[in-house]
Amino acid sequence: MADITSATSAPNAGLSFLGQYSGITTDVVDQLIEAESGGKTLLQNKVTKYNQEKSAWSEISSALSNFQTKLKALQNNDSYYSKIAKSSNEDLATISGNSDAKNGGDFELLVSQLAKQTKLTGSQVSAAETNSTDLNLNGKLTFAYQGEKTDDSPETVDIDITEKDSLLDIADKINKESKNIGVSAVVINKRLVLTNNKSGAKETTLDQTKNTATLAALGLNTSADLGQAAKYSLDGIDMESDSNVISDAIDGATVTLKKEIKPEDAVTLSLKNDDSKTVKAATDFVTQYNNLMSLIKSNLDVGNPSASTAESSSTNVQGKLVGDSTLQRLQSSLRNMITQADKDNGASLSPFDMGFSVDKDGVLSLDEDKFKSQLADSPEKVHDFFYVQGEDSFDESTDTGYTAKLNNLVNEFISNDATKKGIITNKSDSIDKMVKDLNSQIDDFTARLADKREQYIAQFTQLDSIMMQADSQMQYMQSQLGVDQQ
Repeated sequence: MADITSATSAPNAGLSFLGQYSGITTDVVDQLIEAESGGKTLLQNKVTKYNQEKSAWSEISSALSNFQTKLKALQNNDSYYSKIAKSSNEDLATISGNSDAKNGGDFELLVSQLAKQTKLTGSQVSAAETNSTDLNLNGKLTFAYQGEKTDDSPETVDIDITEKDSLLDIADKINKESKNIGVSAVVINKRLVLTNNKSGAKETTLDQTKNTATLAALGLNTSADLGQAAKYSLDGIDMESDSNVISDAIDGATVTLKKEIKPEDAVTLSLKNDDSKTVKAATDFVTQYNNLMSLIKSNLDVGNPSASTAESSSTNVQGKLVGDSTLQRLQSSLRNMITQADKDNGASLSPFDMGFSVDKDGVLSLDEDKFKSQLADSPEKVHDFFYVQGEDSFDESTDTGYTAKLNNLVNEFISNDATKKGIITNKSDSIDKMVKDLNSQIDDFTARLADKREQYIAQFTQLDSIMMQADSQMQYMQSQLGVDQQ
């Protein structure tokens, strides 16, 4: 009888032997495994769907974050009270304004006298061959204390001078104490020159009644050239200032005097509200709102159900979050809030008054002329319509205004605070957990299919072996019968 054990003796011999008698090859085994893989495919489709949902929520979170940035811009004072400051001649004087400045219009400026600092110019020091020569002088200079006043503040500050000090060394020592003594020093042609840090008709802080020998040796026993205040007029109102940089003449504005200005050279200073920043903040808000709502709509789109009928060759394409009640609630809340003022802050204006309107398709638009008219009438009212800060500056939920209620809604969805996670963060965490569980099930299913495939190969290989033995025995019997017949 023929030896059949050699068919399965080599590694992987079962695979090469499979199907030689039964006709059941590895292709047939693969088809059987594929038929049993339906459950795995369903699990994989669920993973794909969840990942698509997570991606969609991530896009919505980014859009909400961008929308919140535009809301914050409408809450910022700089968007309402920025100023356009102009001078008819910036070589003579300039003007600038901060968010506290009022819309003051034009001012006529004349300057009869610029402010200057008190200056004490010492006589030339004979002991100094150069500015850096050691003076062989021991002594001190006493200055009145000009620093920050506290209970421990000294009345005076002494500058000690040693024999190794040169004029430059002494100037350095004075300058190191400049903030405390109100004086700065330079050396010019072997002379010490002391200048008050602040302008105005103020005496030098150097005490010339003490250390007279040291003062004489350094040439500082001379009289100081007394400083003076600036004298100017705004719209005919005469004023004085110890500084040429004047911040107390016009609320929220700073005027810098550069030269004397005669009546025939009168400078016109203007300070007006910069409405362009406010209008841009409002139009950016409208654009981002529409982008957000368009994204939400596309994710909730049911598509065209008739596209998937038996008569149609196309497939219906739906949004990634179609039917999601959470996203539908966000869409509905935004639609309602965008057309309503916040009644809690007592604002006298409505979105319609501000120029906001929504068409039949839900698209928000802004009538800029109407908006600018409200700004011209009262920037304060416009600001309060959009935002009023609550009593607790660290708790945004206490804020009121049109943007505040929208901001609270956005925070409800995208907040990532450790104590209170937003809806999207929680959804993302939940999806991650479900995907992790599904992947674990897929791994188990894959392992079971691999085991099943090995079982099929073993069974069908055994079947081929049995059929081979039967065939061999048949051939043997036929050969024996043939011999007997001869």
